[in-house]
Amino acid sequence: MASIPAQDEVLAATRKSQEAIIAAVKNWLETVRTATPKVASVYAPLTGRLPRLPSVGLPFADKLPTPQDAVASAYNMAEQLLANQRKFAEELLKAMTPLMPVRGEAAAKGNGSSEPKVPGQRVWQEAVKDSEPKPAAVSEPKPAAVSEPKPVTVSEPKATARPAAKSTPARPAAKRTSASREPKGTDAG
Repeated sequence: MASIPAQDEVLAATRKSQEAIIAAVKNWLETVRTATPKVASVYAPLTGRLPRLPSVGLPFADKLPTPQDAVASAYNMAEQLLANQRKFAEELLKAMTPLMPVRGEAAAKGNGSSEPKVPGQRVWQEAVKDSEPKPAAVSEPKPAAVSEPKPVTVSEPKATARPAAKSTPARPAAKRTSASREPKGTDAG
């Protein structure tokens, strides 16, 4: 059965993976730095022949934050949001505390009274108690009354009504004669 990791374990695993990513990026950058001078020397004779691109300035580029400022700003906002959420959760918990049942040491410290602290709490407690499944009552089996067996009747299956077929005019039945029953090609005479 898997156990739920503790906060320290989660934080340690997160930090370890972050360190591995930083080490991989540093290795990649070092590889690029060592390979760049070799590649530049190969293309150096061609660089004088390439056309010069005009320098393009972005409007309000000087107003954009640096990457360090952007990260700091994002994390400051996240910290403020998290602090606000924590304050909200604590205030909500404080407001809901009177509706919660007393547990453990708090019950021992209290006056022992289980009277509701909030009007209407008793109604909720009774509704919860009534909604809990109750075990089925086990009773002694009653002796079966002895009676004569009832006769079993079997009924014939009833024919189901079918929709009437399209009626066609009836043909008159041809009368059969004894002559029509004799084989052809023989003389009766």
